Amino acid sequence: MARGSNVGANGCSPLRSPEYNMSNNPCLSFSGVSKSFISRNGEIVRAVEDVTFDVPRGSVSCLAGMTGCGKTTILRLAAGLDTPDSGTIISPSGEIGYLTQQHTLLPWMTTADNIGLPLRIRGVDEPAWKARVGEIINSLGLAGFGSLYPYELSGGMRQRAAIGRLMAAEASCWLLDEPFSSLDERTRHQLQGLLLETANSANVTVLLVTHSIDEAVWLADRIWIVSAGPGRIVESLEIAEPRPRNRMSDEFGARMESVRKRLEAAIG
Repeated sequence: MARGSNVGANGCSPLRSPEYNMSNNPCLSFSGVSKSFISRNGEIVRAVEDVTFDVPRGSVSCLAGMTGCGKTTILRLAAGLDTPDSGTIISPSGEIGYLTQQHTLLPWMTTADNIGLPLRIRGVDEPAWKARVGEIINSLGLAGFGSLYPYELSGGMRQRAAIGRLMAAEASCWLLDEPFSSLDERTRHQLQGLLLETANSANVTVLLVTHSIDEAVWLADRIWIVSAGPGRIVESLEIAEPRPRNRMSDEFGARMESVRKRLEAAIG
């Protein structure tokens, strides 16, 4: 059960048990979800086990844990790309956007055509989808680059375009698997800010996988700590400080250290 709701001195509310329901109307809900795979040697590999958590609507939540603990499996289950062996998953009624570490832009399409693909698939007429794509391109700082192909863009621009495609899809929930991990620090920080601005303006719920404690503390309303495999949600940490957050502040550094210690304790 909850250990209290008062905000601690480090700006984080006390840890809650994984089953604590932080929203009466979650966008995404896992209850007792387990998933195993069969290896090439025929052995059963338990990826995640008894995963239970709720993602509150309109929030930004992070899954944090060591490599191979099942975070990507949780995202794939949430997206419907894999089927659980047991348990229940309640997903959003609207579209779900899924962004991996690689941008997955189609190399034979221009930036504008890549962003507009979800609109074209839905049958939106050409003047309307081109107008919407123009708005998205301008909002993402890609003006003048719409006619370029992915190979002609920098890594940061490609990720911006990938986010633009999520915006065009009008998804109510974004599942992001380390989308900024391959970028330099400055570009990564810029895109993290862009992500928050975009998600807030579109009223999108975000569930993000990250190995970066800095990224989790700066972005998230909640951090779900995943144990070593088979992955389980073992800790839930709520970040209470309002945005924008100051990475240079003593409070931010103290929060990062607090999360690091709890992560290390949880994963052993």
